[in-house]
Amino acid sequence: MKNSQEFRSLDQLLREYGHNGHSHLYFLGDKRLFWAKSGKAALVYREFHNRSVVLGDPIGEPEAALGLIGEFARACKKQRKIPVFYQVKPAMLEEYRACGLNAIKLGEEARIDLEGFHTTGKPWVKLRTRVNKFERNGCRLEVLRPPYTQAFMEEIAGISAEWLGKRKEKSFSVGAFSKTYVQRFPIAVLREEDGTITAFATLGGAEHQPSVQSDQAGAHMTIDLMRHRAGCVHGTMDVLFILLFQWAKQAGYRHCSLGMAPLANAGDSTIARLIYKYGNRFYNFKGLYEYKNKFGPQWEEVFVAAPAASMPVTMLLLALMINKGKASRAGAITSESIAILSMPENREHASLSTLAEISEMHTLR
Repeated sequence: MKNSQEFRSLDQLLREYGHNGHSHLYFLGDKRLFWAKSGKAALVYREFHNRSVVLGDPIGEPEAALGLIGEFARACKKQRKIPVFYQVKPAMLEEYRACGLNAIKLGEEARIDLEGFHTTGKPWVKLRTRVNKFERNGCRLEVLRPPYTQAFMEEIAGISAEWLGKRKEKSFSVGAFSKTYVQRFPIAVLREEDGTITAFATLGGAEHQPSVQSDQAGAHMTIDLMRHRAGCVHGTMDVLFILLFQWAKQAGYRHCSLGMAPLANAGDSTIARLIYKYGNRFYNFKGLYEYKNKFGPQWEEVFVAAPAASMPVTMLLLALMINKGKASRAGAITSESIAILSMPENREHASLSTLAEISEMHTLR
């Protein structure tokens, strides 16, 4: 994934066929590229325990992208790996199922239709008032493009560190701050009257301006890293988002992704209920959905596809992999995790082979 030629080829593919809500994360440096034999489609994945985990649907020429699912599944079988496709969309679900994979809903991705975006009418009164107040106080949005000065990088690195506090960066399906990664993308900054940056957001996909993308590409961008100073004025990020949507609409982008709201309308999946029940104390699922929903997005379903018998452990491993701090300890499976998976309401989903798999991984700690 560090080969510069591969990056150039990937850039060309994205300009021609477009970005999705994950394509900016291809450049984090923590994944491997897998190309279709035709060279017209690609996906990225990471090996974790005995699984090869793909982030999102393949990108590229539609027919080649569809066929790449089977190519990758066959490659996994040869290497005795379990294929997992994380955060995939409904359009390709039949192809995943044709490859023997089961799909369960993870949540929904929030997408802003920029061409139709507006802040008129009663539902937007609070946000309009907030934006007007910030602008009266001299706040303004700037969208900057690389290369960046050392002073600018140091300033936003300080804001990022302040925002993180004692928390650790996540990985794989979530952007993480590094100067190499951040310098690749345009950055939207909200400045106070004196020029101080109070918040910023990196814009995945926006490195390709609409004018250089094909009609098929769709001019899609994603708000990736979202960071602000500690103690900033309430509503700061709301204002940054509204001003950013207005800028993106004027610049010719068609869609802006706010990322996934995990477990949003995930239905009656036992696994999803367990994650919600035991994970909400660490991750405010409901609050995240409600925050994104106030910007009037279109919600699109998001799934994970994997062999049915492997699904309980797969979900656990995904959580460990994304939570970089825990995953770095050789992917340790804790006794609490085993207890959750073996609870009465989940036993029907945990086959003997799955429980044996948990036990085997537990001995690797």
